[in-house]
Amino acid sequence: MNYSVQNLTQVVDCDVLLARALKRKADLNHKRYTEENLTSRYGETSEEIEASLQIVIAEIAAETTIIAGLPEGTVKSGHIYKKKQLEYKQLVLEHRLESYGVVAYLEQELDLGTLDQQIEEVDAFIDLVTARKLELAA
Repeated sequence: MNYSVQNLTQVVDCDVLLARALKRKADLNHKRYTEENLTSRYGETSEEIEASLQIVIAEIAAETTIIAGLPEGTVKSGHIYKKKQLEYKQLVLEHRLESYGVVAYLEQELDLGTLDQQIEEVDAFIDLVTARKLELAA
């Protein structure tokens, strides 16, 4: 972006703007660090959830097969109960996958990209104000 740094007429104004810009940059860098850590955790969590989900799906299939071969009774009821628990676990894992899965991971990457652009813009602003300060000081 083009900034109207030519409107700056005093070195002290440049110093104020530079101090504010450096504070903003520090804040953005901190936020980026936090988002970067969060993004890496999302990636790891997504893989763990996906692996757990595949195991639960396999267990549900096994329970379904076992239930089909059992006569009515307490043993069959126990396996039906276990299958219901596994189906609930599947539901929970699928919900977690929505929150921490590929979509959430990509959203985190978008946040990182946006922060990177903001940091670049602040750097460009700092460079322009610094150059103007040097002009005024000369």
